[in-house]
Amino acid sequence: MTDDADLSAALDALAAASPSRAALAAPGRAPLSFGALVAQRGRTTPVLRALGIARGDVVAWCNGDRAQTAAALATLPDACTLAPLSTSATRGGLLDLVRRLDAKAIVVPTQRGSVAEAVAEELGVATLVADDGARREAGAFDLVVRRRTPSLERARRWSPAWAQVSATSGSTGRPKLVPQGHRQVLRTSRMAGAAMGMGPRDASGHIMPLHLTGGMRTAFFQSLLVGGTTCVLPEADVGALLEAIAAGDVSYVSASFAMQRELLARLEAGARVSRGRLRFVRVSSGRMSDDEMDRLERALGVPVVTGLASSETGTIAQQTLDRPRKRGSVGRALDTEIRLVDGDGRVVGTGEAGEIQVRGPQVFDGYVDDDALGAASFVDGWFRMGDLARFDADGDLYVVGRVKDVINRGGDKIAPLEIDEVLRSLPGVADAAAFGVPHARLGEEVVAAVVPRDDASRDPEPLLEALRERLGARRAPRQLWFVDALPRTDGGKIRRALLPGWVGYVAAGADATPAAPAASPIETALAALWAGVLAREDIARDAAFADLGGDDACAVRLCAQVAAVFGVDIPAGALRGDASTVARMARAIEERRVDGV
Repeated sequence: MTDDADLSAALDALAAASPSRAALAAPGRAPLSFGALVAQRGRTTPVLRALGIARGDVVAWCNGDRAQTAAALATLPDACTLAPLSTSATRGGLLDLVRRLDAKAIVVPTQRGSVAEAVAEELGVATLVADDGARREAGAFDLVVRRRTPSLERARRWSPAWAQVSATSGSTGRPKLVPQGHRQVLRTSRMAGAAMGMGPRDASGHIMPLHLTGGMRTAFFQSLLVGGTTCVLPEADVGALLEAIAAGDVSYVSASFAMQRELLARLEAGARVSRGRLRFVRVSSGRMSDDEMDRLERALGVPVVTGLASSETGTIAQQTLDRPRKRGSVGRALDTEIRLVDGDGRVVGTGEAGEIQVRGPQVFDGYVDDDALGAASFVDGWFRMGDLARFDADGDLYVVGRVKDVINRGGDKIAPLEIDEVLRSLPGVADAAAFGVPHARLGEEVVAAVVPRDDASRDPEPLLEALRERLGARRAPRQLWFVDALPRTDGGKIRRALLPGWVGYVAAGADATPAAPAASPIETALAALWAGVLAREDIARDAAFADLGGDDACAVRLCAQVAAVFGVDIPAGALRGDASTVARMARAIEERRVDGV
């Protein structure tokens, strides 16, 4: 490989130019320099090679230390293909991913008894640990072999061009395994960084999950590969981010729209902010409304931009700092070709909506273990993103929805994303999501779930009237359900497929009498929360949490969501006792409300 297509060569060049410049930083830790990062790679690569591991051999990474994970993303691809996996994955989910990846080894937490170690033992996969020894630098570690197994000889070797493999947080179905080649990582990160005028003086304030591509590329590699610093903060910790900004440790933030909304809420609730050397903020993994972006800009005093990216394509469009931000757009094409195609395969004209198809050097080569899906995802060398969008006369791109989410109401094709944005702009609405339900005559009808603000009325009529006025009678939802939260993926995307069950929708004429006694509204909402955390949809009200694949990490996440939605604290240990099923948890919530707990 050439320097332009190899992460190790790129890091060597950065270390040679500025060996003492900080590559990684973390609160309470000394920074890790580019020179030290390359030296660390010099220690870990021989360990992997001595085990017979080479590029194309998958090493799964399940270590919970975020700074070490960042260091591993940069260095371990010198000797293997790294697969960073969510530390909150269920045992069943982790089993499936490690099996599909055919991993040669797993890097597990140093303390014994983790889910990852149990999965490795069940599958007979070798284990390693990242031992920081007495090292004080952020992300510093040595690889230590904990357990050798025959997986080191028998595991499959994939393409040596793959630096990482990421598991998507798709809204339905099992995760897709997307390879990130050395070439793609370098190309998309460098081009996106150049578009934002980034250089060695920049520092990323990193609060994104590092196993997701948004956390890898725009929040990490985009800074690292221009010689900048990544300040690795606790995941989703907006308070820590504000402190790092005030301390002058951060020049840009790329984080999901959900995290940016939390940042905006804190600022508008009175949180003090000092801009420090912050230059811009990027909204990723979904969309904030134009009004929200305007308010965040005013609160922070810096530009707020967005773009369009996917695991498969990298960043394909980006708003930049040298042009005024166009409301509703995701910017212009970035280092890629984009065409918009209608249902008949015709390239549509300016102003017309069509499916986004992309080709370019940063587009991936195909899925890890699903050749059929890969073949269906490309048309004549163009990757089908599944998003619907339109171009304006200046070449700015406007995403209007997802192909699979389009609601066909009597022949009218309605993109729910547009309805979401109108709903969120209405007074009293904190969040909202439109979706389709079956209709005997029209095929589908438009409805929506609405999260009201704390002091807002739950009368649907004023909202429905406003929607009819803004959207017209044909496109406005016919029914609204008020809910306490919406089901989302780890990356913050709405899980629309779960919305009918989430709101308790029952199709007209359907048998609404369950085999078990009828569930309460609390049980209905709880079942949806359980489904989101456990990544499954078959949640019976009397099924035990452990039997559904729940572990301690899932229990902590679920209890946090229950507290946010119901205002009741259920200890994680109760999922092994008096809250072990949906029905029992509903009773526990009702009892605690009565007792004022």
